[in-house]
Amino acid sequence: MASSPPSIAAKQRRTTSWKHRRHVIELAFLALFVLALVGVQVMLTYWPFRYREVHPLLEHTFRSKVTVKRYHRTYFPHPGYVAEDVTFYRHGDTQIPPLATLDRMTVVGTWTNLIFHPHQLYEIRLGGLHVRIPPPGTKARGLDFNEGVVASSEQTIEIETIVADGTTLDSLGENGAPPLRLQFPLLQIHNVHQGQPLSFFARVLIPRPQGVVLANGSIGPFRTNDYGATPLSGTYSLQNADLSQVHGISGHASASGRYSGTFSGIETFGQVAIPDFRAASAHRVRLDAAYRVLVNGTNGDVEIQDTEVRTGENLITASGSVVGKPNKVNLTIATKDSRVQDLLKIVEHDDPSIVGKVSFHAAVNLNNGPGKFLQRLGLKGEVSLAQVSLLKPDRQHDMNAFAARVQKDPPGGSKTDPPQVTATASSSTTFHEGTAYFPDIHLTFPGADAHLHGTFNLLDTRIHFTGKADLQRDISRAATGWKSAFLKPLIPFFRHNDAGAIVSVAVTGTAKQPEITQDMLHKK
Repeated sequence: MASSPPSIAAKQRRTTSWKHRRHVIELAFLALFVLALVGVQVMLTYWPFRYREVHPLLEHTFRSKVTVKRYHRTYFPHPGYVAEDVTFYRHGDTQIPPLATLDRMTVVGTWTNLIFHPHQLYEIRLGGLHVRIPPPGTKARGLDFNEGVVASSEQTIEIETIVADGTTLDSLGENGAPPLRLQFPLLQIHNVHQGQPLSFFARVLIPRPQGVVLANGSIGPFRTNDYGATPLSGTYSLQNADLSQVHGISGHASASGRYSGTFSGIETFGQVAIPDFRAASAHRVRLDAAYRVLVNGTNGDVEIQDTEVRTGENLITASGSVVGKPNKVNLTIATKDSRVQDLLKIVEHDDPSIVGKVSFHAAVNLNNGPGKFLQRLGLKGEVSLAQVSLLKPDRQHDMNAFAARVQKDPPGGSKTDPPQVTATASSSTTFHEGTAYFPDIHLTFPGADAHLHGTFNLLDTRIHFTGKADLQRDISRAATGWKSAFLKPLIPFFRHNDAGAIVSVAVTGTAKQPEITQDMLHKK
């Protein structure tokens, strides 16, 4: 049986229901449209990225007069703003170089944060940032570190990330001297929150020595009225620094370590390796060091608390400071029973002529003036040598033969092959403009005891020592052949304590070709 068609009343009910639903939908859309208009109006009225809101905030935050040549807001896909050609004049003083210039500042927020967390920013991108630090001793430099570059504020803006790749930092020199420039191909800062530490990662190009530093860590919370008390910590590495940029030395250094403390006292410790270190034209040697230093980040002063330098099996310890502008280097260095031939390679161009053990303790200073490394080096201390022998076989044979002749009770051995002997020596010393001065060298080897004084020029390796030697046997034993016979009549004039002799001695020539004579009229 076929179904009956719907009644007219049913059709009317369905039509009325659809009209009612459509009316409700239209009202809903209208309400949403009105709300959107109200929201847009409220957003435009209270938009946090308006220029008249941003500009005074920048000036207050950085204690600077800020000029912006171009500015516009952004809405899609992210809310924010773009400011171009931005200049920060430190403390409002337009007569000195600006604190910083920016090609482009892009501030990026999110719609979610704008609605629920209006004081949070997703990212700030700084393009072409150029920061200038005033010269030491200037009024502007004092204001920056005494009052702070960034002002204390109740502003609670939080920034997730600041990207400042391509930043340039110039430390301006005094009297128009070229600035010390650091370049940051990569610089990212994260979690910039009021009263909390921020984290960062940086790749830095340093000019002297020329190299690359990778650093990461945390800084803060900032002490805006006392930047020296701001804490920081992290790790760093130095890659392939070219030491030839430092006058008088060359080589390539790599280092890694950690740091912690505050800006005014950054404790740094780590290791450094220089596989090809060279001072002036001396030998290339490998140096490895472990160090702990304290750096004052507000003025660049460095306190070297503990450093151990190794070359081969030799250990040299050092402590001291690098302070002032220009830098003044003052160190205390020491070593015990190191191989003298290895240490001579660090400062001498020629191959070492002696072997043995050396110990010393000395105060060292290095001025920043003109001249070679050894000409700028100053030293004062005590040095001692032990088990010293000569590398040239003929020279060592002469010393062996001389010792055998002047000893009161010589050991067994033939005249052609006397026993091997070694010498010891000790003296105070000073080093100035490339020359070492020895006021009293006490030199001993079998059969002889000598006191000499004189100089050793490390620039040309020339030696000039004079003094007296106390021999165990008479003067005729100091020579051979006809010289010995000639000296026998003079024995009474040189006799000492009824036995042995005291004779004048001169050591001249070079470290490679020393000449030892007994006459008093030696060539100077």
